[in-house]
Amino acid sequence: MATSNESFFKRNQAYFWTALGLAIGGSLFIFVIVVIDWNYFIRYTIALLTDGNYQGILDAPQSAKEAMRNAAFGPEYLAFAPEVIRGSHERQMLIWYLFLFEASLFALLYVFGGRKEAKITRPDDLVEVFTPFQRLVIWSNVGVVAFLIISGFNITWSLRSEGGTIPYYLRICHEIVGLGWLPLWLITSIMTFKDCPILRRHSLFRFFMPGRYKPFRRIIWFFYVSMGGGLLLSGYLLWYLHPSEVVNAEVIQLKRTLIYFHFGTSLPLMFFLIDFTHAVTTAIKGNVKYLWTGKFPREHLEQLDPDTLEDLKKIGRA
Repeated sequence: MATSNESFFKRNQAYFWTALGLAIGGSLFIFVIVVIDWNYFIRYTIALLTDGNYQGILDAPQSAKEAMRNAAFGPEYLAFAPEVIRGSHERQMLIWYLFLFEASLFALLYVFGGRKEAKITRPDDLVEVFTPFQRLVIWSNVGVVAFLIISGFNITWSLRSEGGTIPYYLRICHEIVGLGWLPLWLITSIMTFKDCPILRRHSLFRFFMPGRYKPFRRIIWFFYVSMGGGLLLSGYLLWYLHPSEVVNAEVIQLKRTLIYFHFGTSLPLMFFLIDFTHAVTTAIKGNVKYLWTGKFPREHLEQLDPDTLEDLKKIGRA
């Protein structure tokens, strides 16, 4: 029985360690860093999902003045707005230390884990792993997401970016580029779920990206798709639900919630993007070059990624 338990943990340790890290980091974020009325947030979310009450007015007004304020400006300001405005501005001075901490983690992984390198004796024996279309999808994702991160920081932490021509155009293009990310995100979702047994056996999904994802690699893709979907949905609604003098009170609380959700989904996405960057650039020697050309030395695949080579052989590409 002990051997079985150890085997189960070893097979799934990637998921256990990821869940533990997210639980610790998420608890710190939720209970220490976030400035929000959690009692109201929970009630508001339940009302939104069960009754469709997106206005956020959960209690009957106690006075005519409160009723007028609700009608003009929406519900109580102290519910979400401090997180959206004050909380995010306070963290502008600290967010860079978070990135430095994350980079340090991957630096330690590099120091203690080393760098994988295949022994190549036949450098001209190359196998095309990624077609031009697949490379276009991969590198377009890199460019689009990099732009969205930079332009998103420009919006969220404007105290750092201040003003000027470049922040002005970054702000204008953020939503437009976000819409352009939608088809790339959908294609990436296909890549993510290509290892699903039903899809892999009965559809062309198995040919979209060769090889099989190891647990840690699969987690990165899952988070990219799930957090990216949250960003796209909340970002589109934030863009579509534009307050005016007519509907300001109708949507202001929903927009505050969506901004909070948009920011919350971006943080874990960025962590796993840094993880992915580490895996591509430093964890395995030559990966950036091979990703750019699409062609890998056969010996590299034999030693470090035999599943990919096996898949390519099945479809006559290796």
